[in-house]
Amino acid sequence: MSAPAAPPADVTETNRAVARMLAAALGGVPSVARHADETGRSHVDILTCRDAPRPGLTACATVTLANHPLYQDGVEFPGRCEILGVSTDPDVARMVAACAFQVIDGRWFLAPGIVFPGLLTGLSASLAHVLFVPPALFEARLEAPATADAALAFLQAVPISEAEYAFAQESGGDALEDLFAARGTDLFDLQRPSVL
Repeated sequence: MSAPAAPPADVTETNRAVARMLAAALGGVPSVARHADETGRSHVDILTCRDAPRPGLTACATVTLANHPLYQDGVEFPGRCEILGVSTDPDVARMVAACAFQVIDGRWFLAPGIVFPGLLTGLSASLAHVLFVPPALFEARLEAPATADAALAFLQAVPISEAEYAFAQESGGDALEDLFAARGTDLFDLQRPSVL
């Protein structure tokens, strides 16, 4: 029996602590894989937990995105972030990786209520954009390790439609979240119909 492969050298002890904490918080069967951008110059490691938080769902989260700075209006932001995603689609890690590469390569700012437009091409026929929200389903179990170099936040990527994006721009992300709650929207379904 061969020994498990050592993690890549650029994975820090803080990254490993975040991965352990997220695996415990998400549940299911965990594995970590490295995802590269289209150019092969950037990468991010993503924890995927099958059958989490319940059977039939896949939860995933970046565990090395916080190695990269966030930029707001061209200036480095003092905090860092990891992105979570939950879906009935077992390939939800592709969506999370696409979001991460906009932060790493495109320097897109990441905060609650922000929408990353046009990232779901090829993943969903009805949803095109990603709204970031606090991960309410897991929030009580998410805690940044004491070894983190900067303030570390966790945000959940929620796929939304063109009409939902327009509504969020006009009324705010909180209003869209309220609409989802009022209509009992299955936010884990990448193929769900738009609520608007």
